[in-house]
Amino acid sequence: MSEKIKNYPALPLRDLVVFPNSVSSLFVGREKSMAATRAAMDGDRKLVLLTQKEPDIVFPQLEDIHEIGVICEILQLLKMPDGTFKILVEGLSRVLIKCLNDDDTMQRADIAEAKTTLPENDLEQKLLDKIVKDIIFSFDESQVSRGEDQASFNEIFNKNNPEYTVDAVAHAIKAAYHQKQAILEELSLLHRAEKTQIALSSQIEILELESDIHNRVKQQMDKMQRKLYLHEQMKAIREEMDEGDVDEFEDYKKRIQEKHLSDEIRAKAEQEVRKLEKMPPMSAESAVVRNYLEIILDLPFNDFTEDNKDIKLAEEVLEKSHHGLEKVKERILEFIAVRQLALESRGPILCLVGPPGVGKTSLAKTLASCLDRKFGRIALGGIRDEAEIRGHRRTYIGALPGRVITTLRKLKVKNPVILLDELDKISNDYRGNPAAALLEVLDPEQNSEFTDNYLELPFDLSQVLFIATANVVHSIPEPLLDRLELIELSSYTEHEKIQIANNFLMDKQAKENGIADLKIKYNDKSLAYIVRHYTKEAGVRQLERELAKIARKVARNFLQNQSKEQKYLLDKENLHKFLGPPKFQYGKKESEAAIGKCHGMAWTSVGGDILNVEVALAHGAGKLTITGNLGDVMKESASAAVGYLRSQAHLLKLQKDFFESTDIFIHVPEGAIPKDGPSAGITLATALFSAVTQIPVKNEVAMTGEITLRGKVLQIGGLKEKVLAAYRGGTKTIICPKDNASDKEEIPGYVTEKLEFHFVSTMQEVLELALTKKLNLSTEQGIYPFAANHLEFTNLDSTTKN
Repeated sequence: MSEKIKNYPALPLRDLVVFPNSVSSLFVGREKSMAATRAAMDGDRKLVLLTQKEPDIVFPQLEDIHEIGVICEILQLLKMPDGTFKILVEGLSRVLIKCLNDDDTMQRADIAEAKTTLPENDLEQKLLDKIVKDIIFSFDESQVSRGEDQASFNEIFNKNNPEYTVDAVAHAIKAAYHQKQAILEELSLLHRAEKTQIALSSQIEILELESDIHNRVKQQMDKMQRKLYLHEQMKAIREEMDEGDVDEFEDYKKRIQEKHLSDEIRAKAEQEVRKLEKMPPMSAESAVVRNYLEIILDLPFNDFTEDNKDIKLAEEVLEKSHHGLEKVKERILEFIAVRQLALESRGPILCLVGPPGVGKTSLAKTLASCLDRKFGRIALGGIRDEAEIRGHRRTYIGALPGRVITTLRKLKVKNPVILLDELDKISNDYRGNPAAALLEVLDPEQNSEFTDNYLELPFDLSQVLFIATANVVHSIPEPLLDRLELIELSSYTEHEKIQIANNFLMDKQAKENGIADLKIKYNDKSLAYIVRHYTKEAGVRQLERELAKIARKVARNFLQNQSKEQKYLLDKENLHKFLGPPKFQYGKKESEAAIGKCHGMAWTSVGGDILNVEVALAHGAGKLTITGNLGDVMKESASAAVGYLRSQAHLLKLQKDFFESTDIFIHVPEGAIPKDGPSAGITLATALFSAVTQIPVKNEVAMTGEITLRGKVLQIGGLKEKVLAAYRGGTKTIICPKDNASDKEEIPGYVTEKLEFHFVSTMQEVLELALTKKLNLSTEQGIYPFAANHLEFTNLDSTTKN
């Protein structure tokens, strides 16, 4: 007999299985599913429920659904506000899915009856009855039935229908939908009952485990509450007996007595202990008080270290640790000597100023080592919050003392050396001005009673030796600058860099890279080649990086060859292999005198440098064009140089409308690098006079100085760095302001011996020394009208070319 095929609207389900003889509530949101629901409501309310194999599929086909589904009847349909449906369905029977038809509006399924197989003999029937009885008992006694309609279950159980009972329990179990689908697809009633019993037992075990964990947590909470209650009772009893918490409060009181604190600080600490005794031990405020007490008791109110009084030993340490820097070492030794003779002398706050890499931080560490004091460092770069210095008030969550108090707590002594690093990089915003907060720290008249916002107690900082560092002076806030003694660390000379590499850096990199036992041959020429062609800095950081690069190459080469007898020669050829092609040109200057081009000397954050200035003229409308990424100060210097040129135009016998018909172009190469400073005036003026008069500038001359409109040459700074840069660049003659003559003493002797210095006070002297021909300019002060006799200016094309 052929099986009977019927066709009904189909509703695919995600993560859900509906059983026969059960009532379920479903939400219908897919368009085709809603169309199938409407079609069922318009007919006999029959709907086929199909469970998808994968819930992520939007439009399932026959291969995407399970073979066995359930035909159900829609009991109720409710339209939701968002346009979807909520339906109440009752499962009728299992069906076998034969085909799934999709007509682009909805899906319909061809189904056949899926008959349940009953036990074949008495033994199987008895086994089935026993399993069903166990299921009923376990379900009724467990927590699985909680939240279910117990009356409907009792009615099903009383029907004495095993199939109804098994399906009802399978529907109630909170198992994975794959497990439920496996129960639904089981047509043998005996096997279906076994699977249901297994799933029910698994859920009962999970529920019992959850209940056990809940009970244990509850017992633990009850125990903690009981302990807290007993603790409070014990505290009350001890208060009545005038006793405290021996384990904590007595310990705090004992530590306070042993600390030898001042009366004010001891009274504050004892007050905090009494406050702590009255607080619940688990409260948040008690943790704040404990932390406050711990910080007070950790601070070194009376703990000192003995200073080293052997100044000869201090001198040896300085000489061993640093090459050169004679004036700096002398000042540090003077400082140590004064500290030994005048124990109560507070002295100035030293501030080491210099470009990066010249040894400011290492000098501060060496000073601490000379004095046998502990060393601490506070990085100030980028600090914006005043609380970083003064600390936070205890009313804030997570409040802590400022960095000064925190550093002293860490060092555990009252007289350490504390380095205030990068003092010129302090910022400020709406959270306060950290520089203003540092005044109380650094001012000798105030820091004996420095008050941190967190401590709310005075702390004596007068015994702390503060050393500050900065790259440039002009960025240090004025109020701080007034309280500092500046010690300038100029850039290292080439000779000093070579000695530092010989005495310190080569051995250091050999040890750090594991090649101390290898034979590396080099001399001062090798190191000089590295300094000249691979570094361009005031200090030795880049030099150390290049030496580290060589050490790494040697280490790799050794591991590949495994020969300790091999010698590594640092000649020009091998340096190119290790470090690549040269990065910088050395000794680059004009090979011959040039028109409109002059060598200036600049002082940058990384030391001295040669600054080339070029001037060109062209027919135009009297426009002045300045290029090369110049700052405002250099632009003003250029305007002053042009003004001085115009004041001398009558002596140069220029055409009367020369400045109205000629465009002047001033350019400083390397336009991507910002340039500024008050020392390029005479360089700009010399290049202008050369371009206008067509007289070349001597190629071996370099100059620095500011100019006034009346031709006076003004004093400049950083002469040592500038001269060293000119020396490296191969120049022979230096022109600088007369007021800087005393600065020549700071320049190393081996440099001054090879250079010719000219200290000038007027622009007339500069032009006489720099140009290849002599010009007669006015030495009187004032600006003069043009003379009647003018010189025709010609050959503009060749001037522009030069």
